[in-house]
Amino acid sequence: TTIRSLGGLLAAFDLSGDNAFLDQAKDLGARLFKAFGTPTGIPSGQVNLATGRAQNIGWTGNQAITAEFATLQLEFRLLARLTG
Repeated sequence: TTIRSLGGLLAAFDLSGDNAFLDQAKDLGARLFKAFGTPTGIPSGQVNLATGRAQNIGWTGNQAITAEFATLQLEFRLLARLTG
């Protein structure tokens, strides 16, 4: 979902230059960033965007999935580069 949502907003901004897309990406990025509030810094797999509550998916035994959190780097690095 992060790739589709955050990545899509960043791609739309890149293609259009419309700051509305970047503003929405900043908002979504701030909400998703709450997933990193773990003792290890490895993000949880799910975040409730309304409450900020983060948790891992139950079937993983409450463990993070490497493929999930490793791909977040691309979107968050671009967002950081664009927003300072």
